[in-house]
Amino acid sequence: MKAYQHILIPVDFSPVSARLINRGKELAAQYQSHLSLLHVVQDLPLTAQAFGDVPSITIEPEIQAKLVEDTQQQLAKLAKEQNLSTETKLEIAEGLPYDSIMEYVETNGIDLIITGHSARKGLLGFMMGSTAESIVKHAKCDVLVMHAPKDA
Repeated sequence: MKAYQHILIPVDFSPVSARLINRGKELAAQYQSHLSLLHVVQDLPLTAQAFGDVPSITIEPEIQAKLVEDTQQQLAKLAKEQNLSTETKLEIAEGLPYDSIMEYVETNGIDLIITGHSARKGLLGFMMGSTAESIVKHAKCDVLVMHAPKDA
């Protein structure tokens, strides 16, 4: 089996993020691979454009810029709390989580994604968030799915 070269951890700043990062650090050390954290700033529906042919919902550019700035600070704080190497890439994407993650995977040569899902069970006894589920179903690289701690 070929060693992983570049590991991606999509983070949402929930309690499970720390577990994902710890596992990612272990694997990156084991395989001597690159490690990247990615947070996706979603386009939030705050204002509507009037008089358009197709109604569209956008976010004001100033608010979007503030969200990105706040995310940069949160990522830096998380990296410090988790004692991440300065070589760890702290990345921000804007858009829909699944689309942004898959685009990052493709353009950056990711060969392992470490993602999490809640431990809550759905109607059929197992439920994963829609982003995690889409990643597992469609990723062209390996995916490690970690359960959230029961107290998270």
